Amino acid sequence: MPLDECRLPSHISFNTFYDQVPGDTLQGEFDFNPFAFDVGMLGVMFCQEFQHMTRSVPMLAPLFDRMTTRDIARRFKASEALQFFEEQVIPLTPKHILSSLAEPYRQCGAYDYYDRWKYLDPEFVEKWAAYREPPVPRHIHLLREICLYPYSSDICLKELLERLAKISDSASTFLKIT
Repeated sequence: MPLDECRLPSHISFNTFYDQVPGDTLQGEFDFNPFAFDVGMLGVMFCQEFQHMTRSVPMLAPLFDRMTTRDIARRFKASEALQFFEEQVIPLTPKHILSSLAEPYRQCGAYDYYDRWKYLDPEFVEKWAAYREPPVPRHIHLLREICLYPYSSDICLKELLERLAKISDSASTFLKIT
C-alpha cells in the first residue's frame, strides 16, 4: 500500500501534544494519513519556533506553508520538505544569518492564523504564491468549534443538527431586529 493511502482513525491523532496538532482532524474527519500528519506536526512545531523569522529568511514562509497546508495532497512529504530546505532555504539565505544566533523568540500566534507572508517583498510573494496557504475559511472555524464541544457518545447527529438550526434561527431573528 502506498504511504499516501495509509489511514488511521482520527481519534488516534489526539494522542499527542495539542499545540502541535495540525488541523487535519479538527473538523470531524473520520480518519487521517499518519505520515502527512507527522509532517504537519513537524511544520507546526517549526512554525511555533521560527515563523517569526520569515522577514530575515523569507524562504521559510513557503516551506512552513507547504508543510502545514490543509490540502493534504499538496503537503510536502518528509523527504520533499528536507529537499526544499536544502535546495531553497539554505542556498537563498545569507551565510551571516545562518551562522548567527537565531532571533529572539516572539509569540506570534497560531501557525494557521499567523501571516508569515505579510512583511515579505511583493515580488517574492508573487513568485512563491503557489506555496502560500490561504486564510482559514469561516466554515472551517465553525467546524472546529463544533468538534471541540465535548459531545457524549449518545448524542446523535439529528440532535446536533437541530441545535444548529436553533442557533441559525436565533441569529436570523437577531439580524432582522437590528
